Amino acid sequence: MNIVLGSKNSSKKRSIEIALTQLGITDYTISCIDVQSRVSSKPINEEILIGAQNRTIALINYCQKNSIDYDVLISLEGGYEQIEDKYFIVTYADLFTKDWQRFTGKSQGMQISKKMFEWVKNGKSLNKVIESIIGVDGNKTKGGITGYLSNGRYSRDEFDASAVMMAFTSMKNSELYLRLEEKMWE
Repeated sequence: MNIVLGSKNSSKKRSIEIALTQLGITDYTISCIDVQSRVSSKPINEEILIGAQNRTIALINYCQKNSIDYDVLISLEGGYEQIEDKYFIVTYADLFTKDWQRFTGKSQGMQISKKMFEWVKNGKSLNKVIESIIGVDGNKTKGGITGYLSNGRYSRDEFDASAVMMAFTSMKNSELYLRLEEKMWE
């Protein structure tokens, strides 16, 4: 399977590798193309999914212009979600196949505090704060916020991998969706 990822972020590539391993998919290559999400650097709510979809559209255009063959395009966008008085870190995966089918996956949500959410909403970076605490640069491509808040037990790679797994699961099991829908109307 020839996969093109809409980012050069090594953490996002590792998340795809983790997901494919867990799904038992071993025959693949991943090419990384840097494309823009065209949303803020810290997207909130629906802007997260829009960012992933924008990356996919940019990938489609890039692959067409450069005659790049692919089986699957995949774009990941992480961000922050508010549901009532609860705040979460989430990731969306947007998967697009060569036969023009689109599948979306969403990670679990890791709860953050209102104070953290407001910090991000005001344009500030939680990763920069974490880097000052742990004394290491590049936290965004390493453990990420989820790695820090889980005390290293749940890295960004693993967190994002859950969104990728959900998108691939929907793609690989589309016949189950159809069977369920058909049975609903019997």
